[in-house]
Amino acid sequence: MISAIILSGGKASRMGGEKSFRKTSKENKYLIEKVADILVDMNLPFITVFKNPKFMNYDSEEVEKQTYFKNKYKQPITWDTIEGKGPLIGIYEGMKISKGDWILVLPCDMPHITRKAIEKLIKNVYFAEKNGYNCIVPKHKNGFIEPLFSLYHISSISKLENIVNQIKESGKSAPIRLLIDSLNPLYVDAQEIDINQKTYVNINTFEDFDNLNKDLGKRVR
Repeated sequence: MISAIILSGGKASRMGGEKSFRKTSKENKYLIEKVADILVDMNLPFITVFKNPKFMNYDSEEVEKQTYFKNKYKQPITWDTIEGKGPLIGIYEGMKISKGDWILVLPCDMPHITRKAIEKLIKNVYFAEKNGYNCIVPKHKNGFIEPLFSLYHISSISKLENIVNQIKESGKSAPIRLLIDSLNPLYVDAQEIDINQKTYVNINTFEDFDNLNKDLGKRVR
């Protein structure tokens, strides 16, 4: 069984501290809903990891949005337990309550993710299991990898827990590459997953978000 984790706990400092709940002007849809809707269409159960309200001085508006999201999708949500230490914390919190054998990790800020790209990634599961790989990661020709659009076998949680404990002890964040290097990754051609590479585009700045709205506007017309 495959389930998913949507990561929505980042600082988003370049977007005023809010990313997942920025609404596209043409679709009138939150960025995170674009990802969740694809998972619903694929009938994949998912867990969403949000920013913890206790790290936001109990921002009532943020809590309301998280509640709206949970009520709409009827899927479990959880929260980062350590503030500002990177995506490994969110992946760990999501994995702890995930029920799948393989966990699809997705960020909230990749608005061009498609069902087709996810299906192409999932097609590698059989080969990975047969050959002892415990994560499946798209890799570009320049060597850059996409660890936040990847599949992780649930058994990898033991390695992840060790890294999270190191983060707690040191008080320092750790790169997600540290997890990948501790596993036995199957690297797949990123271009074969998405020939146009658009799947991997993140929304990190206000300019990125404005460009997304312009692109959606062109499609609507």
